[in-house]
Amino acid sequence: RRYRDIAIQPECDSAIEDIVSEGIAANEFDAPVAVRLDNLEYSEKVRKRIREEFDRVLQLLDFNVKGHDIFRRWYVDGRIYYHKIIDMKDPEAGIQELRYIDAMKMRYIRKQKKDERADINRLNPLRNDNPMDNVFPEIEEFFIYNPKAGYGANPMKTTANNGIKMTKDSVAYCTSGLVDRNKGSTLSYLHKAIKSLNQLRMIEDS
Repeated sequence: RRYRDIAIQPECDSAIEDIVSEGIAANEFDAPVAVRLDNLEYSEKVRKRIREEFDRVLQLLDFNVKGHDIFRRWYVDGRIYYHKIIDMKDPEAGIQELRYIDAMKMRYIRKQKKDERADINRLNPLRNDNPMDNVFPEIEEFFIYNPKAGYGANPMKTTANNGIKMTKDSVAYCTSGLVDRNKGSTLSYLHKAIKSLNQLRMIEDS
């Protein structure tokens, strides 16, 4: 929410537009992005198939038209999510549609599955000299989509009871790569602008 508030500020909006315009080149005669496979140790047949699938993904995203908006959303929010839609009657046909999901309404969940055998290890950890003989707990990973989450709700309080559970394979997502090691949360590239913007607003108000 804070990152989106920053993006509304005129000075920040102008800077973001400059960054996005530099990142996404507008050229009506050529694609704005391409995949390079020069260092890939596979045959030309495999490389050709990868290029075809890459172009297919660009078509599903309508990247030639919406590339600027897609990049801006990712830059501001620090993450972007897409729901991969397939035909349940013909799964082998592949992805039919990529549907954008608001980052405010998605939360990644990673929890340990309940396993009685793992509890035995915890209660009696010295029962075996070889630690590899112990039963390791299974980790369940999934996404929770809460359509009611928004500016008035806290997405971090979203649970499986008030949201829709989505498998990890059904969601394509990309984060900024910036992580707060203390909180374990993903940051946006606008995080460093928070202090400067607060100082600017204080000067303007005074």
